[in-house]
Amino acid sequence: MDKTYISKQEGLKLFLLWLLFLAGLQLVLSADGETTELDYNDEGPSLNCTIVGPDYVTVGVPSSFGCYCRCDECTYSMSADVPSAQGQDYMLAFVLRSWKPAVTVNCTVTDSNTQGTATVTKHLQVLAGPANVTISGPDLMTPSMKYTYSCHAYCRPSCTYAWRADKGPWVGGPGNVVSVSPKADDKFKILTCKATNTVSGLYVTASENIAVVAGPSEIQIKGPELIDIGQKYRFECSCECLPSCQYAMSMGSHTVRGKVVDITVDHPQKSVMVTCKAENIASKKSASVSRTIQVKGLNSSTRPEETSAVLLVTFIISAVFML
Repeated sequence: MDKTYISKQEGLKLFLLWLLFLAGLQLVLSADGETTELDYNDEGPSLNCTIVGPDYVTVGVPSSFGCYCRCDECTYSMSADVPSAQGQDYMLAFVLRSWKPAVTVNCTVTDSNTQGTATVTKHLQVLAGPANVTISGPDLMTPSMKYTYSCHAYCRPSCTYAWRADKGPWVGGPGNVVSVSPKADDKFKILTCKATNTVSGLYVTASENIAVVAGPSEIQIKGPELIDIGQKYRFECSCECLPSCQYAMSMGSHTVRGKVVDITVDHPQKSVMVTCKAENIASKKSASVSRTIQVKGLNSSTRPEETSAVLLVTFIISAVFML
């Protein structure tokens, strides 16, 4: 009776020791991407080691890893298949300069007391980007029309994309394309794309300042209100216009292209009228304005028909066309 009882007790002890051994082995193998080789003695595994750090590295981003063992007096040797890897005791740091399929980190530990050793290996996924983020699409927009833009980035394994117009909210979805429709009062749209690596969460943004067609508006002719006979005067036309306007200045039957002209009146008359026409080079929309310029020295005895017969007006172009 007693003999049978002792046999069952010993069997239970052996069973519990086996469970503890399995639990310890599972703890060693539970770290993702890690494998451990152990030296054994009569009492079981001498060391239990693991490499602490992320499961991936990103090209161009500094990475560091540590080696941890349940050991009071141990020496460590860490390495990686990366040229710039520098190990110091139980720490390892490096920067991967170019993409490769995978990186392997190794840690070898020696117990100074028992001379038992353990080697643990961690296999890392290699990520890249986002880098070289660019936006492709039209350089000019017209109000109320819809335009499509696409965002591109170098990413491994992949990137997601989000968009923002001006200071609005970020809008994302599947793919890398967005549609934009500017308002009538927009002078430009600042379009921003954010590319985010699907694994690391690192992101990079790129922005484009896109002009919106506007004008011509607020067109005006700058120059004197009153001119003398025989003197040269300069008149200049200006307006609000995006991307730009081309101009034509005229007086009577004389028309020249450009936004700046010099005018000389050689014979008396009451006034002259100068007209400026501006046309948007993108939308072809045009607007015009006219100014009446008073002339000094009018002889009241001169009959109107004589005045018109001897009138001579000279245009002198002083600027090239503005396109």
